[in-house]
Amino acid sequence: MDDLRRRLSPRGHYGTNATYVYEYSRGLNGVNVPRDVLFTRLIYTTVIVIAFVIFCIRIAQLSHGHLRFITSLGAKRRQQTYWSREASSTWATIKKHILYAPISRKRHNREIQLSSAINVGTLPSRFQAILILLYVASQIAYCGLLDYAVNEKAALVAELRGRSGTLAVLNMVPLFLLAGRNNPLIPLLHISFDTYNLLHRWLGRIVVLESVIHTAAWAVNAIDEGNSADMLLRIRTTPFFSWGCVGSLSMVFLILHSPSPVRHAFYETFLHLHQLAAFLAFLGVYLHLDLDNLPQKPWLIAVGAIWLFDRIARLTRLLRLNFSLKKGPTKLRIEALPGEACRLTFDLPNRVHIPAGSHVYAYIPSIAWWMSHPFSVAWVTPSSCTTVPVLTDRPLRPSPSSSTSSNLSLLEKAQPPPPPVQFHLDDYMQDTSKPTSVSLVVSAREGMTRRLYDRALAAPARTLHTTGFLEGPYGTAHSLASYGTAVLFSAGAGITHHVLHVRDLITRAADARVSTQQIFLVWSVRSTDHLTWVQQWMDQVLRLPGRRDMLTVKLFISKPKSSREIVSPSSTIQMLPGRCRPQVVLDEILPDRVGATVVSVCGPGAFADEVRAAARGSIGKGMVVDFVEEAFTW
Repeated sequence: MDDLRRRLSPRGHYGTNATYVYEYSRGLNGVNVPRDVLFTRLIYTTVIVIAFVIFCIRIAQLSHGHLRFITSLGAKRRQQTYWSREASSTWATIKKHILYAPISRKRHNREIQLSSAINVGTLPSRFQAILILLYVASQIAYCGLLDYAVNEKAALVAELRGRSGTLAVLNMVPLFLLAGRNNPLIPLLHISFDTYNLLHRWLGRIVVLESVIHTAAWAVNAIDEGNSADMLLRIRTTPFFSWGCVGSLSMVFLILHSPSPVRHAFYETFLHLHQLAAFLAFLGVYLHLDLDNLPQKPWLIAVGAIWLFDRIARLTRLLRLNFSLKKGPTKLRIEALPGEACRLTFDLPNRVHIPAGSHVYAYIPSIAWWMSHPFSVAWVTPSSCTTVPVLTDRPLRPSPSSSTSSNLSLLEKAQPPPPPVQFHLDDYMQDTSKPTSVSLVVSAREGMTRRLYDRALAAPARTLHTTGFLEGPYGTAHSLASYGTAVLFSAGAGITHHVLHVRDLITRAADARVSTQQIFLVWSVRSTDHLTWVQQWMDQVLRLPGRRDMLTVKLFISKPKSSREIVSPSSTIQMLPGRCRPQVVLDEILPDRVGATVVSVCGPGAFADEVRAAARGSIGKGMVVDFVEEAFTW
């Protein structure tokens, strides 16, 4: 026993039933507990301070937007001039060069392709990169600030073991928090789930690296106290070491199967294995801490509580949306559309409010078992399920007649115009007897979306009836109501994010409940086949009262089949050949803007980066331009 330098202890170092406490590979010998406590306090104090600063900035932004909203309601064009001009060049500089800026030139959400089949993900924005670099640097500094004056190597290695293990467990708390769909920081700080998902991935890398350092430091001292065979024997026979090994190996597996090429190529398999490995990592670390009653154990209890809260919240949302004792479960209809896409219509049994700009997670057991996939909400009926009603004594505005609604279709086809949309009182009153219907548009790519399209295409009348459920709604729900001008850029299926915004703004403008006076919906597609994805909904939007006074639609067809397809029905509905050039569009719109301007984009990464660059180019020129991007990277 002397050659192993072990000390016999009846209850070990932490009051456990462990038989042996090793001098530097188990116990607190060499571990600088006061410094570990100091560093953990510094970390969570710093994080809380940063979160509080961001919260204050968000409160200031929301207050500014609300003030602009109140003062601009019912205001004419000239009365919104004050809000169209920059009041602070400093804030404009911060937006342009930090908040909205990519790391370098344009690339942010455009995927980095190694080949046609392999991509390695996207780059963070400049502000995100600053936060990540600062946090990574702090973790390196905390791990490197050891007592180098100590004469014994084993004590220095033990200090590194304690420090890295403490930081790894501490970082598991935000790691699990930021991974949840019901992360309370999303509504509190108004930061998108996509941003938290990015931070989650980087925190995961930090936790794995610190866990590997912790295990390696233990192994060095364990081998020095005996030999490799003795170290392996401890892992096999001592539960404290066995569960620690389970946790470390699970974390190593998490990082090995999480690179972007693997995630994108085998997403559903990746997700199942990721959840299983995360559970094993949590279980291994928890039992490792519990066996010696280590002081970091409450942090793992917090991790378990966070995970349990998220799962309960998800289940609650799922049950609330999809099940009714009187009307049964949700019914799903899937229609195959031209241009390799599907329209999914979920007829919910309940009446729910779904804000414009929301996204939901769709469960379709017959296609993907218990897997769920996120999609933007394209359409909601009745309209009061999207636009919060305001009951007034004013009479409702009359519906437009069919004579004033002619030639409003997005497609020029020889067909009679659809019947005019009637606006009934129950669209403005909460009639709970009328359940909500939610529609999604899903572009067929690979995996679940491709199987979905193929099944619908093979069904009779290209329509498949099956079982499906929705979870949500989720999203930060950026309000556009305080802006005099809204420029909404979409590409491909990204149009689904903006259609409800357009309906919401036009409907509320009819009752003078928004500041918006100009809406520009810019949609870039490859062919006119894609226009059928939202044609029936856009036909309803185009018949809304006051639509002609505020909405301009610009359709860019990059690969038209013939020049005869490119026909502009009116001056407010323009069909243009070629690719959309966001900078040209903004240069045309902004000189005649009304009030403050918001530029929103939803579409493929390369297109979103072009819009971001164009919006940034307009900031700092005396104009108030805010940028909003709807993205979901994984």
